[in-house]
Amino acid sequence: MAPESREVLIFARAGRQLAAAARAAGYRALVADVFGDIDTRNLATCWAALPTRSGLCLDATGLLTVLRHYCVRAPHAAVVWGSGFEGRAALLLKMAQQGPLLGTGVAALRVLWDPAQLHQQLCALDIPTPALRRDRVPARGRWVVKRVGESGGWHVHWARAGTTLGRRRFAQAYVAGRSLSVALVAGTAEVAVLGFCEHLFWPSATQPFRYGGAIALRDLPSSVTQTISAALARLCPALGLVGLCGVDFVLDARERCWLIEINPRPTATFDLLAHPGDVFRAHVAASKGQRLPAIRARPTLRAQAVYYAASAILIPDSLDWPAWVADRPQAGSALQSGAPVCTVRASGATPDATQRCLQRRLDRLAELLGLPAGGRPLPRTEPAPRRRSSR
Repeated sequence: MAPESREVLIFARAGRQLAAAARAAGYRALVADVFGDIDTRNLATCWAALPTRSGLCLDATGLLTVLRHYCVRAPHAAVVWGSGFEGRAALLLKMAQQGPLLGTGVAALRVLWDPAQLHQQLCALDIPTPALRRDRVPARGRWVVKRVGESGGWHVHWARAGTTLGRRRFAQAYVAGRSLSVALVAGTAEVAVLGFCEHLFWPSATQPFRYGGAIALRDLPSSVTQTISAALARLCPALGLVGLCGVDFVLDARERCWLIEINPRPTATFDLLAHPGDVFRAHVAASKGQRLPAIRARPTLRAQAVYYAASAILIPDSLDWPAWVADRPQAGSALQSGAPVCTVRASGATPDATQRCLQRRLDRLAELLGLPAGGRPLPRTEPAPRRRSSR
């Protein structure tokens, strides 16, 4: 048996949150990600760039080269994988040949990342989920089109009736209501619910569902939280979820919960809800089949927002980043209009107070960067515009 290692290998499109959680749990993190932000590099024992192909798609050959190098340097360390691997079960299988992967297994991921198979499983578990189409957008109802193997909302668009869908796209019936999420740690015989968040959206002309952030919630009706917790208790063992995961759902006007998406990996909201070191230790324990340790909740409500550049910008050398900014890009980075710049964090006693604090800080950041105010991320609670509805 390999000795217990206090090192972990973190592979993700953006690795800062996992690196911070690993460090808080007492691990040394060897991080490989795409962005190489200032705080990510400061948290890591060492950092390597993950090469990409078109857009932010991870390049398998380059990634495996980095992994082999890290496995030589830390031969007993396990891999914690995060964002960027959606739909990449084959790549994760190759990574598992180099060393142990923590989290949900590859066999389960093949089902979770197949929209038709996942929809079938959810229906069998009697968990409400919107209707799904793989061939063509129906003529009736309101629908959105999504890309298979993506996350973050940038790929979601209003559907046009009758549109033919290719192999990598599917249509999902639109459900009006509050867009929410739950973060959890799935263990062998238990599911620890970390808490609930409301999504914030920062839509653009070409990306109507662009992810804008999240705000922690503690005021959901007990009937809703109990319904979700009961569904997770059935869902996690049935679908093979392991470790830190997230589930997105919509709460409609009748307080019925509709499961929209499952993220079988560490999500972007876990550190809003609970102590990150505790969560990381629980992720490791669940992956090893051990009993979950205690997880402490955050004492105050927290929120975060992705700040998008309102125009092209060159990050100045002299910028003194406020303490409430995370994912800080390197000085001299050239960012195009609409590109994500960093993450702004806030806290407060109530959701409204937290969101006001978040907005003040977004406005302040725009001033520091010399950019015009770019609006604000808001919850999405309204129905789809009728002019865009399919008929």
